Amino acid sequence: MSIEELNKAYIEAKGKLEEALKKAEKYGKIIGFVSRLAPSRIGSDGSLVQFEVDPLEYFRSHEEVSVAGSYLAAVDVKTGEVVSLRIKSVERRDVMSELGIPEAIALQTQLDASGLVTRARVVAEPLLAWNPERDEVKAAAYVIEPQSPIIKPNPEVFEKILGLPEEGVVLGLLAIGEKPLDVKIKLPLHALYQHMLVLGTTGAGKTTFIKNFIIALLNKLSFNVEEGYEPTIVVLDSTKDYVHMVLESVWKLEKNVETEEFIAEKVFDNIRNISKAKIIIPVTKQLCEKLRKYCERIGSKPRTINEYLEALGKYYVESSYFSIVEKILNGVVSSVDVEVKGYGPLRRIIVELTYSTSTGIKKTHLTLIPYAFSFKELKGPELAILNPFLTSQARDHLPRIINAFEEYGYKLTTLTDFLESLREALFKKGSEAYNIVFSRLGVHKGTVENIVRSLGVLDDSGIFDVILGNEIVGEPNLNAILENSRNELIIVDLAFLKENVPLVSGNVENIVALRILYKVFMWKMLRYAERAKTQPTIVIVDEAHRFFPAAGGGEGEYVMQVACA
Repeated sequence: MSIEELNKAYIEAKGKLEEALKKAEKYGKIIGFVSRLAPSRIGSDGSLVQFEVDPLEYFRSHEEVSVAGSYLAAVDVKTGEVVSLRIKSVERRDVMSELGIPEAIALQTQLDASGLVTRARVVAEPLLAWNPERDEVKAAAYVIEPQSPIIKPNPEVFEKILGLPEEGVVLGLLAIGEKPLDVKIKLPLHALYQHMLVLGTTGAGKTTFIKNFIIALLNKLSFNVEEGYEPTIVVLDSTKDYVHMVLESVWKLEKNVETEEFIAEKVFDNIRNISKAKIIIPVTKQLCEKLRKYCERIGSKPRTINEYLEALGKYYVESSYFSIVEKILNGVVSSVDVEVKGYGPLRRIIVELTYSTSTGIKKTHLTLIPYAFSFKELKGPELAILNPFLTSQARDHLPRIINAFEEYGYKLTTLTDFLESLREALFKKGSEAYNIVFSRLGVHKGTVENIVRSLGVLDDSGIFDVILGNEIVGEPNLNAILENSRNELIIVDLAFLKENVPLVSGNVENIVALRILYKVFMWKMLRYAERAKTQPTIVIVDEAHRFFPAAGGGEGEYVMQVACA
């Protein structure tokens, strides 16, 4: 290479180095430079870059520099691109080691802080390269030049160089170790259209994380969605954690409160807490008995279904919220206003709960939706789909048996009526029911026994054919509820169901949960077949292992049916 060519190369390199320094100052804080003594390299096994950090900057920024796994960036001299770096190792040496002082002499010296004033040597792995001019991010598939400035990137640059989504539901902040950075981690809305799993040990904060996620989603924090098609959130709540979300939240001051305050300010500063929800409350015969005793206690004498539902609204709020307001929030309930609206499957209980705490007067708005099963509505294929414990033969024969009984004049008004007819067929040989089931239809005895056992569990639970006042409580119109719940929270209170069924009722919570999921999926399929546009519907199942057991028959088969619906 001629002197002229060397001079041109020098001028080119000098210009690029100066430009890299300008970009480094623009996009972050310079803390060091890629080493001039140790080589940076790239090969088939990956790439590494080595850089040095001045002692003053090292002591000031040791949390970012000395932690393996933390992130920095380099402005590559030749490309001008900002490259994200993940620290793999950090090396520190005393000045005696740097100067090569023999060990025998070094051991005789006194402690001296001047020996610490040496450069930190860091080995890092390049990840992604961001081109600021074209705003493009790609893999950093090239070697980083010596003397390239190393920076602590600004928050907005961090999002670019780590390939983080710029828009989406805010999950929290990026952290190095336990130190959060001012860099929001977002999940694109379309990612929620797929199955997601949140894993963590007991007490790790899974439920708190999901509740914060719901609040961010309903507040449309850091993402945009077409007006009129805001997401609907359906939660299967087996612990009442989500039922209590509508109350004022309590923030206990514990260790690392500064960190919590930093996260709260950066992520949720302008967010509104949830103060309203639609809650599906399963109604059982055991609950009706409690409700009658409650009415006697408060001096109420309901007669019609609407009067009973008013009492149910008050009972539900008292049992679900009063103790939380008084014992956890140290507040006082001022009033509970209840009004029943609609008819039949559109009937709903509107509740306004007013309470006061040290922070002022609060109002919570609830729409309570009674939920139960009616044999008249479900008999036939729907009843066969409902129960996960039926064998495939039992599911096939169940509608045929019901139709045959009705053809022969049996009045099957309730599930109990149907089970009595089946028991007659099993235990009274030669009876009309026996001839219908075994002679005419040719159903195997074991199949009938399976139907009696499986449906007997449902009948024992008391969630079938519940009478309030002068009407049977049935399934609500979930299609209408979903159509009118954009940007709203729908909670299925399975804990309330568990409180109001006999101990021998089996896994009735699973049946209700899977039935509601099935109805949600069917609504989506129906609207899709009609080529109608619907809002995203996000289903959250806390403690999902309770509802989705391992495959292998029984409930596992039913889960597959629901998932494929």
